Amino acid sequence: MLPDGTKLISADDHMIEPPHLWVDRVPAAYRDRAPRVVKSPGGRDAWLYDGQLTHIPMGSCRPLPGHPEAGYPPAPGTANFDEIRPGCYDPVQRVADMDVDQVWGQLTFPNFARFAGHRFFLGVDDLDAGVVFLRTYNDYLLDEWCAVAPDRLYGAAILPLFDIDLAVAEAKRVAAKGAKAIAFSENPTVLGLPSLHTPHWDPLWAFLSEARLPVCQHIGSSSRLVTTSDDAPPGVLVTLNGVNSMMAAADWLMSDVLERFPGLRVILSEGGAGWIPYLLERAEKAFHDARLFRDLSIGQAGMGQRAPRELFAEHMFVCLVDEQFALRSLGDVPVDNLLWEGDFPHGDGCWPENRVRLAAALAEVDDADAVKIAETNLRKLLGV
Repeated sequence: MLPDGTKLISADDHMIEPPHLWVDRVPAAYRDRAPRVVKSPGGRDAWLYDGQLTHIPMGSCRPLPGHPEAGYPPAPGTANFDEIRPGCYDPVQRVADMDVDQVWGQLTFPNFARFAGHRFFLGVDDLDAGVVFLRTYNDYLLDEWCAVAPDRLYGAAILPLFDIDLAVAEAKRVAAKGAKAIAFSENPTVLGLPSLHTPHWDPLWAFLSEARLPVCQHIGSSSRLVTTSDDAPPGVLVTLNGVNSMMAAADWLMSDVLERFPGLRVILSEGGAGWIPYLLERAEKAFHDARLFRDLSIGQAGMGQRAPRELFAEHMFVCLVDEQFALRSLGDVPVDNLLWEGDFPHGDGCWPENRVRLAAALAEVDDADAVKIAETNLRKLLGV
């Protein structure tokens, strides 16, 4: 069970970026192009950037009393800032909401900026300005948001992934400023970028391996969540959330990247964990199948020399909210590779009952293992 003194540390939470984040901070030459909150034609708060309006999904927020808690754009599934808890976008109030939830620490991802920062480089007209806005987000995250409570708020920085040299430079810059993790796309090919199986990313992996900064691949960080059809209800997509993380895991386990960069640690954020036993079993079968070979004629990459189970145990981490199946599968899901996440203020989380729900989920788990899942595995990863 979960011992009373355990300090819950969440591997995945989000900042609903405050309206003033960019317009108050970017150089004057970029201010007229900076993301800003305006009223849409329907009278709802929306981000205006690069000629596009982006509403704030109420389903990604925690509403104030009297407002519906569900919904995604278009209206009525949108949120105004005066309809949601200030803890969604204000770091002082975030800590207060964490106290309500009995959560000690949070690793923070963006929201409007997209989970791998691709708001600022995917299909935008002005990439130079996009880099300025991306760096501004990182500066706010690390210098202002996390600075409110540096022992409790940790930043997952975003990178200009469209340019490997800029990405490495930004990784080095944010590492020096105290970033605890780096957000990366679960499938960069969807963003029009090279795959994990090319040497394109090697300079980034080399730095992150040496710096021991975890690589976080949040579901949706490729801008494509899996569903079955355009008319499928939202529940189909949510049920299949783990498929994105399964695909990302297969890429890592079937590449040689983790062998070549042994300091790399990969967190599959918000993808669940109950699928791990099946995926590892299947990956082992594929790895040892002599009929599967590299076809150089069509540009296929080769696999590494180490078995998938070994690579997973040494390099990869998965997250659960209040998932039961993974906890009943400890052993097949290595306990040292399990992290807990609260996903505040998004809907997958259980605020304000995260501790209660997690304690119930861990009721039959050995105390030492429960502490690892709830706190110390992530502490070790982030160095906090």
